[in-house]
Amino acid sequence: MGLDAFVYCRCWQDGLATPFPAGPVGYDEDGCLALLQPWEGNAAAHNAFYSWMSGDACPHPDMALASEGVANWAGVRLFQQAIRAADPERFPTLAATLPDVNGGSLPADRAAVALAELDAFAGTARITDEVELIDEATGAVVMQYVEAYRGLFMFGPGFQAGVDPDGFFVLDRADPPATLFRAVRFGQRPLPGDRVELTAGGTRTVVAMRPVGEHGEPPPERLAVRTQSRSGGDFAYIVEPLRRLCAASVATGNPVMWC
Repeated sequence: MGLDAFVYCRCWQDGLATPFPAGPVGYDEDGCLALLQPWEGNAAAHNAFYSWMSGDACPHPDMALASEGVANWAGVRLFQQAIRAADPERFPTLAATLPDVNGGSLPADRAAVALAELDAFAGTARITDEVELIDEATGAVVMQYVEAYRGLFMFGPGFQAGVDPDGFFVLDRADPPATLFRAVRFGQRPLPGDRVELTAGGTRTVVAMRPVGEHGEPPPERLAVRTQSRSGGDFAYIVEPLRRLCAASVATGNPVMWC
């Protein structure tokens, strides 16, 4: 699950689209181009409308000049976190307009400002420091600290686990939760019965959970938490699709539609 977005082309607005014969077309209350008839009693016309938009209306698939998978939600949250760390007053439009849920839009005038902020963000040599959990043997990042999720990234019937600036942690599911294990550097060993042994500094804890960083492969034996400096260029995964969307919005005068 993640954030997607698109920008309509101007073919319908400028009278360049082929006519749709089965009913009136216009923008609905959400700003989406739609068949302006209720679904009930008009299912065939609505299905024909979607087919028309996807191929017959104009040269642009789904009448979109730009369509992007922006990022998964963890990636969006990390970008928002970086904006806050860098100083939201430098990037006020990005700080205020990136959605927290699917839906909504970014008007073209604000997209123009966001485009300038994206350029400034991308060119910043040092944006933030990120906390990461890594496989010590390979240096591969297993998980990053996402402030919005309170660092949590693993959940089970009796535990929740994650990483924050103070290290890797495992909590029970009581209210309030108790810490079962915490370390900035630790080893792990899978045990029978979906259990794992966690060791650090002479302590040993056995938890009913899958190994950290398993992902269908042998899990790391040694893991550590580190802080890594990040530049604007490290966020190209989300900056570049946002740039394309904002540029399309400025070119057409149409909003960026979050979906």
